[in-house]
Amino acid sequence: LRTPLTTIEGYMEGLIDGVIAPEEHIFAMIQHEAARLKWLIEEMAVLSRAEAGQLRVTPRPLALSSIIAHVVAQFQPQFSAKGVALRTSLPPDLPEIVADPDRLEQIMINLVSNAVRYTPAGGSVTIAAGAHDFFVQISVRDTGMGITADHLPHIFERFYRVDKSRARQSGGTGIGLTITRHLVYAQGGEIWVESAGAGQGTTFYVTLPVHDAAAVPAYSGA
Repeated sequence: LRTPLTTIEGYMEGLIDGVIAPEEHIFAMIQHEAARLKWLIEEMAVLSRAEAGQLRVTPRPLALSSIIAHVVAQFQPQFSAKGVALRTSLPPDLPEIVADPDRLEQIMINLVSNAVRYTPAGGSVTIAAGAHDFFVQISVRDTGMGITADHLPHIFERFYRVDKSRARQSGGTGIGLTITRHLVYAQGGEIWVESAGAGQGTTFYVTLPVHDAAAVPAYSGA
């Protein structure tokens, strides 16, 4: 929270003292930092409720493909601007899952946002899913910087950063993956991460229960 507050305070002091000219781009910067501060506060509020066991979720049967399509549409401009390919691999017979649509979208946004943040131009991010006996497994795989073995056990800890300098530059909060884990657990799912090491990319996996286990087709890997 200190970073946006410090930025806002610095600009305001400069404007009051006459050191900074009251130009449009200065006010735009202050507005941007204020919006970022609001977002950080909201993220902290969600994490606080999650850790207190007060996170409200309303699971219902839904089509995973529609949630993923919505998330892809949101991120496509960002991926295009960075030069990173965004792909999906979803079987047509994927069964409905039981999840809170808003919370599931938040999970996917956090994972895709994390993937594009650490994937350089020319790389790719692939969202895939496959049905198992009683759950659907979702994966978000990137070709980015990867994670070394010593960092993997700590990835979901609050404020933990693999690369502190790059995280500061990219504007990450350090609690997105912690919140994501709570959101997955609150819906009866599991989440974990795998990486072969630095420069080898990273894959996050999420499982969520299917609505009708009898309708699950033969397994197709995610």
